[in-house]
Amino acid sequence: MVIKPKGGFGGIGGEYVKPTALANVRALKQRLNPSIEIIGTGGILTGRDAYEHLLCGASMLQVGTQLEKEGLGVFDRLTKELLAILESKGYASIAEFKGKLGTLD
Repeated sequence: MVIKPKGGFGGIGGEYVKPTALANVRALKQRLNPSIEIIGTGGILTGRDAYEHLLCGASMLQVGTQLEKEGLGVFDRLTKELLAILESKGYASIAEFKGKLGTLD
């Protein structure tokens, strides 16, 4: 039997990994030195997905599966969708909400 790729760490992507990806971004942001920037990756198909990664604390985003499906045009679409969300929420910049995910206690 062979496990691929990357020794069993990899090979799954897209919307299936988004809940785990968001949890990991948040957990890393809470536990690491604040100067360490987090790359949000996993399940970014829409501007809403990008917004959620940033809200959890990501400073940068990586798009893989959707890039493969849609091509380079995905970046223009995601940018437009993300900007529409910022406008609808009254944000002037990502810095206003980045890492500010609230929790229910």
